[in-house]
Amino acid sequence: MEITQELEKKCDEIIAQYPKKKSAAMMTMHLIQEEFGYFDDSAIQFVARKLEMSPIEVYGMLSFYPMFSDKPRGRIHIKVCRTLSCAMAGSVKLAHELERKLRCPIGKTSGIYTLEFVECLGNCVEGPNVQVNDKLFSKVAPEDADKFVETITKLDGEGKLAPAPEFGEPSGEKFDSPEYKG
Repeated sequence: MEITQELEKKCDEIIAQYPKKKSAAMMTMHLIQEEFGYFDDSAIQFVARKLEMSPIEVYGMLSFYPMFSDKPRGRIHIKVCRTLSCAMAGSVKLAHELERKLRCPIGKTSGIYTLEFVECLGNCVEGPNVQVNDKLFSKVAPEDADKFVETITKLDGEGKLAPAPEFGEPSGEKFDSPEYKG
């Protein structure tokens, strides 16, 4: 990856807002993720150098947080929550239905789609939850997987699934699906 002078300047502006360089790690990593879509070794080295951290510290964050990736992802990144409350509401079955419908194996990228399980999307009371790029969908029932795919296809066609602008607020969207009554 080629880190441009403009990107390095943006990183420096972020880092300058924190009393300790390490404190800017998440925001700096978000900037790199937004720019390239994933981290390769050179991006890990760049962040480590800028923040005066070791590359393994950066990689630890990269591998822990689901918003960061060390592999290119599809344009439509689908994250299905598998934490207990969402799993009890049907998220595991939903992921398998999406896998079938999209012809994209869970944990893989196929064409424009990346489909994966993630831990907690922070909306447990309204599960199953699915995040598509920056949009959160709640109460997505497994039996509505086909309708859900139609919805995200339509939103993608309208340009409404594009990642939010740099550090923009994530948007939430209710999916019209029967509510879990567990």
